[in-house]
Amino acid sequence: MSSGDTGGRFESPTERLALWATGLNYNDLSESEVERTKELFVDWLACTLAGRENPAIKAIGSFVRQTGPLTGKSEMIDHQDGTSPALAALVNGASSHVVEQDDLHNSSMSHAATVIFPSALAVVQAIEVDGREFIAACVVGYEVMCRTSEYLGKTHYEQTISALGTAGTQASGLWQFLLDATHSKQVHTAEACFDGIFAAYTAQAGLLGPHDILEGKRGMGAMLDFAGINPSAIDRELGVKYSVLESSFKWHASCRHTHPSVDALLKLMQRNKISFEDIRSVKCRTYQAAIDLLSLSERVKYGQAMITDFTEDALNDTSLRTFQKFPKMEYDPEIDAAFPKKWQGIVEVTTNQEDHFQEMVLVVKGDPGWTLTRKEIETKVKSLAGYENINAIGHVKENIRRAWRLEDERNLKDLFPCET
Repeated sequence: MSSGDTGGRFESPTERLALWATGLNYNDLSESEVERTKELFVDWLACTLAGRENPAIKAIGSFVRQTGPLTGKSEMIDHQDGTSPALAALVNGASSHVVEQDDLHNSSMSHAATVIFPSALAVVQAIEVDGREFIAACVVGYEVMCRTSEYLGKTHYEQTISALGTAGTQASGLWQFLLDATHSKQVHTAEACFDGIFAAYTAQAGLLGPHDILEGKRGMGAMLDFAGINPSAIDRELGVKYSVLESSFKWHASCRHTHPSVDALLKLMQRNKISFEDIRSVKCRTYQAAIDLLSLSERVKYGQAMITDFTEDALNDTSLRTFQKFPKMEYDPEIDAAFPKKWQGIVEVTTNQEDHFQEMVLVVKGDPGWTLTRKEIETKVKSLAGYENINAIGHVKENIRRAWRLEDERNLKDLFPCET
């Protein structure tokens, strides 16, 4: 869509993005975009089921049951009653980020599914539209969220805005919770979902917002003063470049920053027929954001780690404890320069026999260049359902079947099993 005069003003990039978003419908999408959106939805649904018994979700659900309506049409993951769209999205958005196996859009470093799907699902359930409308809404959501993050650039992930306590964490990004293992990361996604629905419903009711909140002289970019802001990301190739096709699945049950090193190490072991017990030392060359987050032991021993592999027995496994001391992390400026467009890793291994090996991965498992098959997605779904000991596994399988034909669904009711 080209720039034009609207009411005496030239369209801003943000306006062009908004105009494109409001004009998109299901028939504008290719089969690839539709199918990938369905796959990302199945992945999100499994993550949401896996998180529903977490204490943070119980606390947020308790808040909803004390303060919100329990007569609405929007379903909550942790309760059989319905509520308003905003409150359902609050609970479901938090639940989908508990186990942190939701998808990732590499170049924007954003977890889109955990914000887009809870919000869109809650609204379409409330207004009772079909699966095609839902798919189109989710595609729009991915574009707006990922393009906004791409606009802010790499620095938006690495810098911290000065703030205090709960008010600060509601900026939906501060990482202080890592130091004391609290539940703020679930608050981030819950608040983002709630605020998105608040913005949509109030705009529909006439609440006015600025037209260039991203790139305006007092907008988000100017306020945060990030280096590397990329204004062209907001509206570049609208309708040509789709973020759903650029989004990745998380195959290993660990922080996504570990995956390049995990895949490089597994590839090295398979290529050179090295066993877990053969390894004496490991050096991981990676980008700065991954330096403090690497953990390889379960993936090395088992070849791949589902969330059900992280057990008390594994925690006390002496071989895993020993291996955790091996990996050494080293900053690699070339890998860091390519990040976040490319998430790469180099691993160097020394064996007990003094043999030395090196392996690099350019594409990690789950990325668009090495995506998961539908069978692998279903394997992940069943693992995540098993993590919360969901007895209604038949309901889960039925939801997978429904999701694969989402465009034919007349409504999106009864997605969450009531029994555990």
